[in-house]
Amino acid sequence: MTVFGLLVLATVLAFGLSKNALRELAVTGTVWQAAKASEAAEAGTDWFMLWSNKDNWANATGNKRDTLVQALQQLNATDTWRTSTYLLDQSITSTADRWDRAVQVTSSETDTDSDMVFANSGTGYKQSTQVKQSFDLMFRYLGHPLESTVSSTAGNPSGGTTAAKGTSLNLYQLQSTGKASVDTGGSYMRYQARREVYSTVAP
Repeated sequence: MTVFGLLVLATVLAFGLSKNALRELAVTGTVWQAAKASEAAEAGTDWFMLWSNKDNWANATGNKRDTLVQALQQLNATDTWRTSTYLLDQSITSTADRWDRAVQVTSSETDTDSDMVFANSGTGYKQSTQVKQSFDLMFRYLGHPLESTVSSTAGNPSGGTTAAKGTSLNLYQLQSTGKASVDTGGSYMRYQARREVYSTVAP
């Protein structure tokens, strides 16, 4: 009876330890996926900063870069933005009623020609099933910041009395949503993280 009792106790202890081990594995996996999503969100803000720079537009061909540039150009235009195919709210069919100058550039885990989706090669991107990192962007035109102009004649190259003007910049609110997607066989389980920044962009 004593041996039987000890055997039952050992079995219960082993079962409890295995449950704790499985729980630790689940927590570790969740933290790992969250870190991957956070990395993708940070990459999205960097990607926007790089390709929203007008000096880089000549090289923004393909790989979703040209999509970003086209959306920015439409947002900057007085009337063109109303008919943009990238507008965040497409439910408003009347262009005259559209007021929110916000667009969305998205990615899909199955994209093979987009640099919004990370390369999936090597063991660093795998955990039981393949994990894909990607990001989506939403940016909203907020107008010109007050610092865009200089209200003095100092620095006027003509030497006249006309107030010198600084570079007129456009202010944007940017939201980058990073995704770490686990392929579950035809569909994805997505872990997400978001970063929000405000950025000035030369028109």
